Amino acid sequence: MLFGGRTLIQVPVKPTRLAHVWRVVAKVCGFVFAVCGIFALGECYLQIAPPGDLAEHLGVESPKTGPFKPDSRYGAQYRSLAALDADNPGKLDAYRHLFRNPKPPRVWAFFGSSFAQAPGMLADTTRWHVSTRTTFNLGKNEILPVRLAQAELLLDEGLPVERIFIVVIPLDGFFFALHSLEQIRVTPNGGISYDPRLPAVGGWFVRNSRLALQSWTQTGWQVNQPNYPTRQLNDRYDGRMLADFTTAFGHFAKATARHRVPVTMVLLPNHEQTTRGAGFAFQNAITPVLREQGYDVCDVREAFLAYPDKPSLFIPDKHFSDVGNRLLLATVLEHLKATSPSETDLPDPKTVRP
Repeated sequence: MLFGGRTLIQVPVKPTRLAHVWRVVAKVCGFVFAVCGIFALGECYLQIAPPGDLAEHLGVESPKTGPFKPDSRYGAQYRSLAALDADNPGKLDAYRHLFRNPKPPRVWAFFGSSFAQAPGMLADTTRWHVSTRTTFNLGKNEILPVRLAQAELLLDEGLPVERIFIVVIPLDGFFFALHSLEQIRVTPNGGISYDPRLPAVGGWFVRNSRLALQSWTQTGWQVNQPNYPTRQLNDRYDGRMLADFTTAFGHFAKATARHRVPVTMVLLPNHEQTTRGAGFAFQNAITPVLREQGYDVCDVREAFLAYPDKPSLFIPDKHFSDVGNRLLLATVLEHLKATSPSETDLPDPKTVRP
């Protein structure tokens, strides 16, 4: 109540348009700062502790460790024979007497995937049935370029090898669908990582942001040959994949020629090719390349396709069974007897064949 009987009434003042704008701006800025904070935390975490799938594509910035050094031919090579030994604990012990041996035994050295290296597979089957040769293998699966680098290092270090066998299945060729030779990088701590293929637009951002790179690798477009599932190995193998395969084996052909060691490429059919009528695009693509480079090629498909009890050739994980490995070795022996008549002391393939 004011003097004179008048009453003061307060009328609420509507906010001005400017005040409303400032409130909206404040909310937007708060949201942006929150997003930036979360982004910064994510970046920091991925910088400090990148998960395995991201570390695989960080190139030389990857924290991965290993026994390797950079190599211009295979992408990576072991730093030394001691590094190879440390990476395969105890595996070289049985073969140390062979190195620099003035009167070595006749050695067959096997390199390849688990179809050659795993217990009971081709190397072991050869060890059991071919007593006239010393069988060498390290029992460990490596990526395809590293297998070649490993074999060359062992030759350079004096392993006396009469013949090298490189066992190849279609899945081995898939490595070059994932990574080209140019993408292979060796980290400062000796591990193998890969440079991803970057998008044409925004590549700089993907390269410099761990979060963006993690997202990019989830698309599958960071690989050497995008949109190429493993099942296509039976239908098509060409382009960048075949070019890298050719380059890698071209380098190895020069190394083995320098050491005067023959190499037999053993081309295996996979389960789908043997039992389901899948095509042989991978084998058909690499065979002329390998022969042109001077390799002896033993493609065993006909023996496997003709075998009447095909399920007996495989164990549940689709590796070869004892029956499959004996059929494989018998076919290789038949091939060697046909192409190398001087191999007179090899066992009769009929005694090995299931």
